[in-house]
Amino acid sequence: MRRQNSITKTRKKFLKNPVASGARMWNPIFNSMSEFKFVCPVCHQPIKCESWRSNSMMECPSCFQRIIVPQAPVSDDVELIITGSKATRRLVTKPELNWRTPPAPARPAKDSSVAGIVFVILLCAAIAAAFVFRGVIFKSAPTGTTIINNAPNTPSSPANPAPVSPTATATVPAAVSAGDLALGKPALASSEESAKGNLIQNGNDGNSATRWCASSGAIPQWWEVDLGDAVTITNTQVMWEHNDPYQYVIEVSSNQTSWTVVADKTANSTPIQTSSDNFSAKGRYVRIVITGLQEGSWASFYEFQVFGSSDSKK
Repeated sequence: MRRQNSITKTRKKFLKNPVASGARMWNPIFNSMSEFKFVCPVCHQPIKCESWRSNSMMECPSCFQRIIVPQAPVSDDVELIITGSKATRRLVTKPELNWRTPPAPARPAKDSSVAGIVFVILLCAAIAAAFVFRGVIFKSAPTGTTIINNAPNTPSSPANPAPVSPTATATVPAAVSAGDLALGKPALASSEESAKGNLIQNGNDGNSATRWCASSGAIPQWWEVDLGDAVTITNTQVMWEHNDPYQYVIEVSSNQTSWTVVADKTANSTPIQTSSDNFSAKGRYVRIVITGLQEGSWASFYEFQVFGSSDSKK
């Protein structure tokens, strides 16, 4: 009797104002049962459901498949189990029966390739600008400008010079002396290093930057000069390529056939860059014969100079 009174009140409330009554369409069996059971048509598990959800769509709590709730039975037997049906299409139901609102579809992600292209273009533009204006951006100190370290109370220490390898040290021979009787005169030699331009005439050209060198490290090697006339010779000087103990002899001749030794340094063991030998001899031809060298050295000198006086009157 109490349930029948509840149904009568609800029917009157709906007829008077359907919207205010809960916006549910009236069903004669709306309150026929408070809850009932039915079987899921997919996983066959029993589901307990309230009567007002009859003919609506729900998700099975066991297999999570969408199914349609069957019509609630009129009987009050709670143990009564009926079977629902699987939802094959979306049912259009009243707003209050849509117990679950499907999520809105995700927006497709924007294509990132456009952003990548824009980034590459901007990077290239920045590199080009840096190249064009590199003189302004990376402005260096003008030539001759001295940059002073303004660190307070810091004593300055002299800069240590870079170490120089002995083999890389360039030795500058002494200047060619005035009064050289052999300067520019015809010369002969046993050989010359023509491939590197170390020719015979370099031995008395007056240029201390050029030199004569033999074609190999073999010894003996000789070099001679024709003074043009018989002269009195008092001194010879040799500007060697290296500061080594060269062994040699100086010879003088008047006919280029008979030679007289005027200076013998075949036993020399003293390293020297420029050797000087004093003697007194008369002749037209002067020859130096190299008889001994350091291991790895070749017969070679920058200048061979002859000093003395000419006996011919001009």
